[in-house]
Amino acid sequence: MSDPFLIRNARIVDVSNGAIEAGRSVLVRRDRIEAIGRFPGWSGASLDAAGSYLCPGLIDCHVHFFLDAGPDPRGSYISSDDSRRMATARKNARLAIQAGITTMRDCAAPGHLIVRFRRQGDAGDVPGPHIISCGYALMRPQGHCYFLGGEVATVRDLRKRIEWNLSHGAGFVKLMASGGGLTPGTIPHEADLPVKIMKAAVREAHANGVRITAHCHATDSIRRGIEVGLDMIEHASFVESPGRYRYDEELTRQIRDAGIIVSPTVYSALQTARRFRAAGAAHNPGDVAAVERLEGRLINTGHFRRLGMKIIGGTDCGATNTPFDSLVDELDSYTEAGLTRTEALRSVTDMGAYYLGLSQVGQVRPGHRADLTLLEGNPLEDLEVLRQPLKVYKSGRLVHERNGGDSA
Repeated sequence: MSDPFLIRNARIVDVSNGAIEAGRSVLVRRDRIEAIGRFPGWSGASLDAAGSYLCPGLIDCHVHFFLDAGPDPRGSYISSDDSRRMATARKNARLAIQAGITTMRDCAAPGHLIVRFRRQGDAGDVPGPHIISCGYALMRPQGHCYFLGGEVATVRDLRKRIEWNLSHGAGFVKLMASGGGLTPGTIPHEADLPVKIMKAAVREAHANGVRITAHCHATDSIRRGIEVGLDMIEHASFVESPGRYRYDEELTRQIRDAGIIVSPTVYSALQTARRFRAAGAAHNPGDVAAVERLEGRLINTGHFRRLGMKIIGGTDCGATNTPFDSLVDELDSYTEAGLTRTEALRSVTDMGAYYLGLSQVGQVRPGHRADLTLLEGNPLEDLEVLRQPLKVYKSGRLVHERNGGDSA
């Protein structure tokens, strides 16, 4: 479609106000929304939306491009070479963009591959969303997801890794502050990244003007995260020794009062729990209360909402049985936990963008990037309409059309 072009006769989904603006037209020039109005004399290129709903492109705030979302993502990753890993990432990216997910935040990847993959996406060589990446996540030697790279034993190691990540385009810093279910040899209820390392990471991140987050299953790791001044916490699972899940109200209030943002990643946890129940065993023998821990995230999210926490929506897709079009399932989990549909949608549009520091993303408004999805129905009334968008625009370019395939 030529530039500029007009999307006529749309119903704009105003996510910030939970409202619909009917009978509007959106003028797109290059990669931006230039204006919104009625443009009765427009004679340039246009699309008649015919009353369909125009929604911001979605943001999945926690993904892993190089994991295959199968029953054993760690095993399949380890058994693959870089060529197959890149193929997995391409497949994942295509699935996401077809689902109207126009931005994704990768929270642990082989650094050299995510740099290459992100550059291919930026150049338009690979259909898929905009990518924000931490590069290598940082963990203790043999810590959670060490097979992706990123092990650090000293503050010096940490600084070198962060410097490499940021020099190669990383947009944030990610720590693995506890063990994880995907990694045998780690224990989810143990806070296994030293406070000294975490403090140094926070200093380095903030000195370089980026946010820092951490994978935290262990209650002690959450406590350390508050102490060192994290900006965000992933999962927040509240697991205590010797592997018992127990929601901690006092600690949750401390997270809130510190202004820390939480990514609860509920759906992948429930999918993994279902897998473990069916198999009768977890991936990690040290994950002694895996199902209890995973199912607890739904309970936690209800408490987060009740206490007015800052929540961003992320699927942890790539993890066990969690494909890259699972974001609506994540939002459904939030509504089950007590969020309204509008609150859930905002966690992956305007508020998700705001908490990630993404200006001019996540809303249909002038000056914002033209990442847009055209929908048959109103997502404020039915989140299911998000699953199969009629059209998807990335930076003003039509990249997917239902029944018409990818345009990228």
